[in-house]
Amino acid sequence: MPSSIAFQWFTPVFTIFAGIAIFIISQTVLKLIIEPVQQLRAAIGFTAHTLLRHQAKITNGMEDAELSAKIYDHAAELVSKAEVIVCYRAAALLFRLPSRRNVVDAARELNGIGHETMDKRPGVNFAPNPPSALAVRKNHEALKKIAELLRVKTAYH
Repeated sequence: MPSSIAFQWFTPVFTIFAGIAIFIISQTVLKLIIEPVQQLRAAIGFTAHTLLRHQAKITNGMEDAELSAKIYDHAAELVSKAEVIVCYRAAALLFRLPSRRNVVDAARELNGIGHETMDKRPGVNFAPNPPSALAVRKNHEALKKIAELLRVKTAYH
């Protein structure tokens, strides 16, 4: 008799502890992998949005301090979002993310675009600098490279 009483208590207690363990494991996976992956994907999407939205300014080498700051922010955000993903290589394979190296290289290209679009006028009273052919070429090449690295569209053609 004592073993049947023990078994009667074991089943519900085991079920409760198993349920708690499954909940803890699922929340850990959600918080450490799935949510950071979604945040990185969103950051990649917002970056592509900005590049597409301001493609004309970027490819024409126009100076725009606000755009430059936004592009620098995207570069930093991409790297920071990639850094918080636990087991990045496995997550990259599972969720088809760009490699960590590609994310860093894309951030470098974004920083280059940010530098080329930075307002370089010495003061408010000066006219904007004309776009240089070098800036136009650099920005165009950077957009193509970012498209390859992050696997997103950065141009409408």
